[in-house]
Amino acid sequence: MKSQSVRILAALSVTALVAGCNTSGGPGFLGGGGNKTKSEPATDATLGMKVVQGSCPNVELREGTAYFRKYAKGGDGDPEKIVFQAAITDATRQCSITGTEMNIKVVAAGRAAAGPAGGSGAVKMPVRVAVVEKGSNKVLYSELTQFETNLPGGDPTAQFLFSDPNVNIPIEQSRAVRIFVGFDEGPPKKG
Repeated sequence: MKSQSVRILAALSVTALVAGCNTSGGPGFLGGGGNKTKSEPATDATLGMKVVQGSCPNVELREGTAYFRKYAKGGDGDPEKIVFQAAITDATRQCSITGTEMNIKVVAAGRAAAGPAGGSGAVKMPVRVAVVEKGSNKVLYSELTQFETNLPGGDPTAQFLFSDPNVNIPIEQSRAVRIFVGFDEGPPKKG
């Protein structure tokens, strides 16, 4: 019985020794500094680019840019003249590194629905992606896209997925930027 206890204690000691040797970044089993390795970003096998996890800037919606309404000609503000309306419900991004640039793919998901003056068919929405420096608001990237989606017949509502894969900024600026996505009709029309 005593020899079985000694064997179990020895097995537990070996397990503890192996577990202590596998730690990194902290003191190991022998009290040393551990094995400190610099973590490298993973590489996307299909693109051959390094994928960045922790330093990818978040995507934000500016106030008033999550909703869009298209009115029939001369019907601005009249709820009966809405051709369609749309809303961005979620936004995200994916970052990768090529050389000294960070490539950011911005994606926005939303829903569009026909209004009383509309119906099924293709609709276009003005979606802007912009990257600005924090503090100075200097524009590093800005692109307005006339994004098209189709409203099906019968129940003319549809979910949509907008994507801008062409946002490129210098890596050194990636931690000091804000990324915005939203609808942008441009300046108000002069009356």
